[in-house]
Order: sequence, then structure tokens, then C-alpha cells
Amino acid sequence: MDLNNQLQPIIASMISELKGSINAELQQQVTVEVVKTLATTELTSIVNDLVKKQVQARLDKFDFAGTGEQEIKSAYKQIIDQVNKNLATTANKQIIDWVNQKLAGVNIREAVEAVVQHAIGENLKGSTFPENSIPHTSVNIKGMKLTGDNIQGGIITNFASTGIDDLTTKVQMTLMDSAVAFESGLHSPEITVTGNLTVKGQMIVAGTFDPTTPGFKQLVSNTGQAVREDLNTELFNGFTDTIFDKIQTDGLDLDKITQGGKEVVNGNRLGYHIVDTNIQRVGVLNDLQTSGENLFVDTLYVTQGRIGVNTMDPSHPVSIWDQEVEIVASKYRQDTGFIGTARSQSLVLGSNSKQNITLLPDGSVEIDNLSIGPVAMTSGSLPNYEGRTGHIVWNDTPAPGGVIGWVCVGGSRWAAFGRIESS
Repeated sequence: MDLNNQLQPIIASMISELKGSINAELQQQVTVEVVKTLATTELTSIVNDLVKKQVQARLDKFDFAGTGEQEIKSAYKQIIDQVNKNLATTANKQIIDWVNQKLAGVNIREAVEAVVQHAIGENLKGSTFPENSIPHTSVNIKGMKLTGDNIQGGIITNFASTGIDDLTTKVQMTLMDSAVAFESGLHSPEITVTGNLTVKGQMIVAGTFDPTTPGFKQLVSNTGQAVREDLNTELFNGFTDTIFDKIQTDGLDLDKITQGGKEVVNGNRLGYHIVDTNIQRVGVLNDLQTSGENLFVDTLYVTQGRIGVNTMDPSHPVSIWDQEVEIVASKYRQDTGFIGTARSQSLVLGSNSKQNITLLPDGSVEIDNLSIGPVAMTSGSLPNYEGRTGHIVWNDTPAPGGVIGWVCVGGSRWAAFGRIESS
């Protein structure tokens, strides 16, 4: 919407109010002046003159002889009306003269402009213009100055100045307190760096070096010294690296390798003079002979005259460790072998996971079920079950007057034997 269209109703309203205010003020002032004027003798003189003129004119035309009382009243009324009319005309002229005199000393334009500016300013303070309601052509920017402190945010497109020409379509340079970051390449006809220069990445020099600079001279000197010191080593390493790279890429295909005139490798056969190797993985061996220590899967240890299972320090020719228990096998004496424990530990001999015989550390033997030939021997109290003929049950609670045991004589018949007498 045009600003002029918005302001016209406001200005018209204020001018109407101003006009009403001026009219009221003028009416009040005129009334005062009229009262003052009427209070002077000027009115008396005017009235007397008018009355005299009117009376004289009427008297000149009046016919006293033919005029009655009614005509006299009518004539008197006309005289009064004429006097009032003349008085009003004179008063209006005086009022107009006074108004003109007052208006002559008042600058109406300045007063109206001041009132309008004040009213517009007060109205604009509380008003909000709609978006895009003020065209830029209606704003007088002559004499307006903008500083960088008043510009915040936003992106300035098509920016140019005497020393800057911005042709980018995206961010190319970021300014920070600690550094300046360039997002793309940096092109400059000449760069001077005061301080250290660190290059992370490939350094490509399309031009030449100035041979008179101290840095170039130091580089040449250090390079020459390093070449003189490491010429043989570097040359050899260079060739060996090339050879190894070739072998890793293409492989090594040799049917025969010799060393000192002796075969090291000939086809799938290893030379017989190779007696010391560090082979960590082989296939199935048809014949293996070793001398010295051997360790298999960190479990079986073999050394001269000793075999250890779960131990690398066998105490006997055969030493088997299972946690804290050690079982050994060795010679006991002349023509006598030994299988058992070398420590204060019990040894159980069993079959089918049964505890058949228990050898105790004190040398005793425990057997729960012993058979000598067809005769079974157990321990307990007087049997009351059927047994096999000849089965002997040893009394496990012998007492004086009792028996040593019982023997089965068939079925559930048991006979006591070995009466125990009191001492």
C-alpha cells in the first residue's frame, strides 16, 4: 500500500481537529472583543447616528395626519430591525478585521506542519508497517551513512570494492582467531612466509629453486653427505627391494638351489646336509629323529631320558601331572618297576570308572570287593541275603564272644567261623 494513501486520512483528521480548535479559539476571542466593543461609547454613537438617520428618513415620509397607532408600531419595528441589522453588519466587519489581524501574525503552514509531524511521529511510534508496504522509492536516503557496526548477518552477493572482487558461489575462505582456512587452492604471484612452513601432503614445485639461497645450499650439502655415507647400503637396499617386490608380485620359480656346491633344494627334495632349521609347520612325517629337547603343543615334553606330560621338569623317566597330582613310572630296584605317586597322595586302580583298589600314602590297600578264585570276600555284619556258596563275609565289628566272619553254605544259609575268646 502507498504511504501517501495511508497518511492522507491521518493528516485530514488532524487538520480537521486543528480547524475546530482554531475556530473555537477565534470564537472565544471574538466574543470577548465584541463585549469590549459594546461596552464602549462607540456603540452609542453608532446607534444614535443610525437612529437619527432612520428616524429622519421615516419622519420625512411619515404622514402624521393619516397614520394611526398601528402604523406607528409597524414603523417603530422596522426602525428597530434596521438598527439591529446595521449593528450586526458593523460587528461582523469588526470581527473579520480582528480575525485578519490575528491571522496576519500566525504562520499557518508552520503550525500545520508542526501539528502534522507531531501527530505522525506519535502515530508511527505505536504502528507497525506491513511487510513490503514501503517502496524503496519512498525512502529518502540522501545523506544516509552506514557503518560496518550496523551490518550483521546475511550474505552480501555481487560484493566488490577497490581491492576485492568476489566471484565465488560458495565459501572459499574462513577467518578464525587462530588461523585463516582456504577451502580451495591459493593462487598468488608471490608469497613471503615469516616463520616456519609445514606442508602436509605432496609438495609439487613447477618452477626452479634459487641456487644462491642458504636453504638450497644446505639441502644440497646434507643430501651429498648422506649419499656419501650410505651409498653402498642404499644402493644394495634399492636393488634388494626391487628384487623382493618382483618376487612378491611374480613369485620365485626355482627347480634347484645350491649352496657351496651342495644342493639345498632339488625339486621336492631338501638337501641332506641341511641339519639345522627353524621349521614351524610341516606335513605328515614318515621318519623323524631328534636330539635334544622337544615340546609338543605345550603339553608333551621330551628330553634325554625323560618324558613329561603337562610339565617341562619331569622328576622320573615318565612324569604325568594333572593339576596337583603327579603320577610317575620308573625303575624301583633291580628288575623291579614302579608305577604310582612320588608324593603323599593316594593312588586308585580301577576299571570301568570303578574304584577297585585304593593305595594309601601309608602303604595300606583298600579293596571293597575281593575275589580269590571263585571265592568272594566282603565285610559287614551277619548276612541275611542269599549268597554264592563259599562267599565269606568278614565281621567288621568283632567282639569277644563273637565270630570272625560267616561263610555261605548255600542260598541264605550262613555259618559262623572263628569264635573269638576273651583274653
